[in-house]
Amino acid sequence: MKNAPERFGWLEFTRAMKDTTARVRLRLDRCIAELRENGHDGKLHLLSVVGGESDVSAAWAAVHQNQMFRVEGRNFEALDLSLGEKAECYRGGFSLPGRRRPVRHLVAVSAELAATRLGAATESSRTILSDNDPVFVLYRLSERFGLPVVPEWAEWFKGEMKRRGAIRPLVGLGCSPVLITGTKGRFLSWISRALRRKQIQFPRNNGPIHWPQMAFFVDRVDISECA
Repeated sequence: MKNAPERFGWLEFTRAMKDTTARVRLRLDRCIAELRENGHDGKLHLLSVVGGESDVSAAWAAVHQNQMFRVEGRNFEALDLSLGEKAECYRGGFSLPGRRRPVRHLVAVSAELAATRLGAATESSRTILSDNDPVFVLYRLSERFGLPVVPEWAEWFKGEMKRRGAIRPLVGLGCSPVLITGTKGRFLSWISRALRRKQIQFPRNNGPIHWPQMAFFVDRVDISECA
């Protein structure tokens, strides 16, 4: 893939050694960060990095120690943030032609982002999503809260969120993340009102709901050019 290195950012942090400290620098291919109104303070919600065994292991330890990371991307200035307490980590590896050792991969998510999985923390009024596509947003909310919706309502739902100030963009690298504010009860009230006003309607025929293929976040880049 052409220009693949330009799609990556950098993650840096300090690694404590026996008698000194070292600066670790890893390639960053995905990132979600939430900033406060001052544009600086906030927290990370997702990190995806690739690198060597020792550096990725150090990053894994740093996540569990709630350490601060510096992240840089082509769409935002350097940020110094952490993933917060109880962040989750996943590690893996893959081999590349011409490389003697495998490349290691780490994905870390904040406790809040992890809680947006199916059926988890449904009482929460905050949902962090990795993409702002209207169909994807509606699908993920329906999965989390059990909402009775169809894909054809996506644009209407997007308009409702904007009108009510229930959606705002987050800082992202390799994705277009958003924060959705609202509970299951709030979303159901929108749907009920719109059905009564005939702004939306259920399909005339009964049957399964077919959602279009959505692969925004998992679209691959050529890591071999950056590893």
